[in-house]
Amino acid sequence: MIEEAIEFLGLKERFTIENRMNRQHKIILALFLSALSGFIDILGLFGIGKMFLSFMSGNSTRLAFYLAEGEFIQALPYIFLIASFVFGAFLGDVVKSRFPGEVLLAILTTETFLIFISFMMIFLDIKDEWSYLPLTVAMGLQNTMHIRVDDKIIGRTFFSGVLHSLGTDISQAMQKNKPWSAPLLDLVIWVVAVSGAFLAGILQPNIPTQTLLGLVLIILLLVIVIIIMLNKKQPDFR
Repeated sequence: MIEEAIEFLGLKERFTIENRMNRQHKIILALFLSALSGFIDILGLFGIGKMFLSFMSGNSTRLAFYLAEGEFIQALPYIFLIASFVFGAFLGDVVKSRFPGEVLLAILTTETFLIFISFMMIFLDIKDEWSYLPLTVAMGLQNTMHIRVDDKIIGRTFFSGVLHSLGTDISQAMQKNKPWSAPLLDLVIWVVAVSGAFLAGILQPNIPTQTLLGLVLIILLLVIVIIIMLNKKQPDFR
């Protein structure tokens, strides 16, 4: 009865269009976050602490290497780095629990504040091992956002997971269990993340890290404004 009434009132097509727009907005947001994580990773690798800020597999491997070599002083920053990422995930879960109706907005706002802290630390000439820690917390925080598109959760910084999903989705598409759009989405997310890192690698030698972080802050603020506007039009875009 409800479906017949919706179709009779001409609302079925409208709901379909709104759902499609919601899906497109989520994909765009996830692509932006993927590019952001790749961009910030390169800033940490070359501009701030010479370390990965979202790639914890690499940091864990380096930590194990330095511990095996007995270079405990060299290993210490990696312990702080990994602990910061874990704290970011913890903080993200707390934020999600406190603001269940505005998860995306709350997490992005918190992430922006953390990046601003790092920006100010560099501005105050507090660099190296300390200035990148808020960025690492921000990356751990970002991974708690569950941007669900179809059967995927996208927008995280786990690029190994994206590549694994790409392989399995290709298999599923060849078996006709999934459409080819599923592996295509994985590929696009990976390419965008690599492009973000590539862009940072090109800009980093010529533009100060503080300036690049300032640019990231401006873009994040614009994204937050856009999400607020979308929430008014699409209450389920959260």
